[in-house]
Amino acid sequence: MMKKQVFRLTAALLPLLCALLSSCSGLMDTSPSIDVDKRLILKDASSMQVAMDGIYSTMYRRIDFVTANAHQCFGNMAVTLAADLMGDDMVQTAQGPGWFWKDYTYEQRQRYTAKIWRCYFTWKYFYEIIGNCNYILSAVAAAEGDRAVIGDVAAQALAARAFAYFMLIQSYQQTYVGHEDLPGVPVYTEATGTDVGGKPRGTVRATYAQINADLDEALRLFRETSKPRAHISHLDSCSTLLLQARVALVQNDWAKAEKACRNILSGSKARLLTREEATVVKGTYDDANAKNWTTGTTPFNSVESPCVLWGAQVLSDQGQQIAYSSFYSQMDACTDIYYATESPKCISNWLYSQISGTDIRKGWWNGNIGRPRSEWKGGANLDYNQFKFQWADQKTYLGDYIFMRMEEVYLVLAEALCRQSRYTESRDVLWELLSRRDTDPTLRATLDGLSGDIQTFSTTGTVATLLDEILLQRRIELWGETGRIFDILRLAKGWTRYWELPGGEVSNHSEYLEKYPEYLAFPADFRECILMIPQAEIDNNPMITSNDQNPYVQ
Repeated sequence: MMKKQVFRLTAALLPLLCALLSSCSGLMDTSPSIDVDKRLILKDASSMQVAMDGIYSTMYRRIDFVTANAHQCFGNMAVTLAADLMGDDMVQTAQGPGWFWKDYTYEQRQRYTAKIWRCYFTWKYFYEIIGNCNYILSAVAAAEGDRAVIGDVAAQALAARAFAYFMLIQSYQQTYVGHEDLPGVPVYTEATGTDVGGKPRGTVRATYAQINADLDEALRLFRETSKPRAHISHLDSCSTLLLQARVALVQNDWAKAEKACRNILSGSKARLLTREEATVVKGTYDDANAKNWTTGTTPFNSVESPCVLWGAQVLSDQGQQIAYSSFYSQMDACTDIYYATESPKCISNWLYSQISGTDIRKGWWNGNIGRPRSEWKGGANLDYNQFKFQWADQKTYLGDYIFMRMEEVYLVLAEALCRQSRYTESRDVLWELLSRRDTDPTLRATLDGLSGDIQTFSTTGTVATLLDEILLQRRIELWGETGRIFDILRLAKGWTRYWELPGGEVSNHSEYLEKYPEYLAFPADFRECILMIPQAEIDNNPMITSNDQNPYVQ
């Protein structure tokens, strides 16, 4: 007689799945995970979508992956913010309450033995998404109901699994090209039973092979089912295509990136923001009284912005739940939540200096307003402070999360075309974006004078090629959205946090990282950019030992 397979569903799904069971008390009594027969939970199309919605909720609402430091561990945006702060274009002004400071100063890696820091959180967070996707996929064959709905949910699960593996491999190993045979991350594609052991790290090549296989199958299922997306939080064919394009950029597969982007342009209802729509109105902050502030306006806090391809909507009854464990509590310094006011996030003064005075994006940040860090006492009135990301309504702690938007599609397509030496097409695509940002009448002529697919500088320099211009515009437009360190690694040109501007102003970074001898010019494969495997994984996975750990040089 065949032994009944028992599967483990992690805590993220339980609150939503309990509604599907006639008796739930036994489930909720066991935490953080519970052994249940998957056939009771994922029995039909409806319950499978509820389970998938639980995964989406995990991406912005759960903070119980760690027992402390939880307010810097709030899902996708926390991982992206940490990756931005590890690079060159985002400045953390001060340590403040401490959140994200150790990402900015590269002190997370030395804490890999603890279960309350970035190495552990990122690993556990994405593997929980992967595990829950695997359970959903394991139920596809036996589930009852509309096969189109079931196929659509399966496509979502495959895309979410690919997303999680992509974020993991970028966080725990060097970029793909030139490092294909380095250790990757363990790859799980089946629901794990209680008696199943771990997996070895494998290789970078094998990890990307799984990512691509998942994306291909997800896109096939989306085409086959042709179900309209029920909510912007759901992954669909277009958001999956952009994920495919992101992966293709890392693998230098320019033709694949181009094809994915063109399919998005032909299939998505999203569009570029107009100049008016991209205008940011800055909130205000009273230096004399921290209780006197106003919320500004920005298109980057609402999934209803016409540019959005994928995002998370924060509902009115959820704002209080995530007020402090929020992207906006870390970013909006016009507030009485002290996280951002004590530790504002700023644009690098070099990158800001590259934005034309006729470009509407100049208003996404302060310029040099005569309030350097030495004279700053707290709040938003600081040189180069950001206003791109503000609460939609700080009094109720509302603000949606945008994970993908159409502007990225144009920037990826422009780069992919340029890399294939199709400069005229590339310029035309880039112009579609720039014409909606900058009113300079000479801009198109300047752009038409550029060609070439060589990147001539990394952090600072003068635009000499079309690729230089595309990458610069990517840094400006997507500041704070895609994790700058991932681009630094894939572009393989190195980077720095120290420079001098014409007129004598020096870099506004509060940490040049002088503790490293390379701080004036970090190498392309700088080891400190890569997280350590958490000790908990080494202790609990018999297929990974201390010999499999990433190099530790700090």
